[in-house]
Amino acid sequence: MSKPKIIAKTTAITHEAWLAARQKGIGGSDAAAVCAISRYSSPLDIWLHKTGRKPATPDNEAMYFGRLLEPVVREEFARRTGLTIKTCPYILQSREYPFMISNVDGIVTHKDASKAVLEIKTTNSLTAIKDVEDGLPAEWYCQVQHYLAVTELPRAYVVVLIGGNKLNWQVIDRDEETIQTIIALENHFWNEYVLKDVPPPVDANSGDALALLYSTSNKSSVVLPVAADELVAQWLEIKKAEDELKAAKATCENKLKALLKDAENGVTNSGFSVSWKSYSQSRLDSTKLKATHPEIVEKFTTTVTGRKFSVSVPKEAKK
Repeated sequence: MSKPKIIAKTTAITHEAWLAARQKGIGGSDAAAVCAISRYSSPLDIWLHKTGRKPATPDNEAMYFGRLLEPVVREEFARRTGLTIKTCPYILQSREYPFMISNVDGIVTHKDASKAVLEIKTTNSLTAIKDVEDGLPAEWYCQVQHYLAVTELPRAYVVVLIGGNKLNWQVIDRDEETIQTIIALENHFWNEYVLKDVPPPVDANSGDALALLYSTSNKSSVVLPVAADELVAQWLEIKKAEDELKAAKATCENKLKALLKDAENGVTNSGFSVSWKSYSQSRLDSTKLKATHPEIVEKFTTTVTGRKFSVSVPKEAKK
């Protein structure tokens, strides 16, 4: 085991330089997507970032307040546990696997001088809250094991501020089997896709990345490989099942509405609650506005560009 290498001090560089340093390897927040277990991102999305094809995502409100509250959560966790915690203002790089980098939220020191990683999260997501109560979201667990791989430490404290008023923390031990899987997947991703500048296979979360990579069509036509026929057949089968399920769902919904009649709410014998509430909503009549004030419509009209996907069935297949 060897201590990680320091490749940058985060307090001595600009935010832009910090983002540039993150392109030098796979970070903890990238790990779940690279390992194809993220519910929100994909290997292709991370590949776009690492190859400079996609700019860094600007902080949204949740990310902004997460960074803002991090020192508060760190201090309160230290106060409640009595643990010694220091910030870790460095981007760390694994000496054995230099494609693995980390920027951890802190290092915990126990009374026996042993150390652990500190990872701080803030969330108001109902899905994340349930996951935290049941264990940890898969993305977070993968991220923590990535950090333990880089730092060579035996465990991590994951501290979560839930809804701004509930502090939850868990101790996550080093999982060597998971770590070896992460290393293998990240090694393959970095060497076969990033360094060779070859896009990785797509998955269900790759839609936005594909739209960015191939943002406009050039009106050309290509002959697709043989595998495309099987994909189209699968797509059509799934589309048919989707339409059938949609119709079945609508039928159930309408039958329940018929049972409710004028009532706003209903409760089943098993305790399920069903509601069909009245509401009113004001909507802009764009047709009337366009007819009476076309200059206003023109002034506030923006053009949205994109690409629309469709599948056409050949005439002979319809017979």
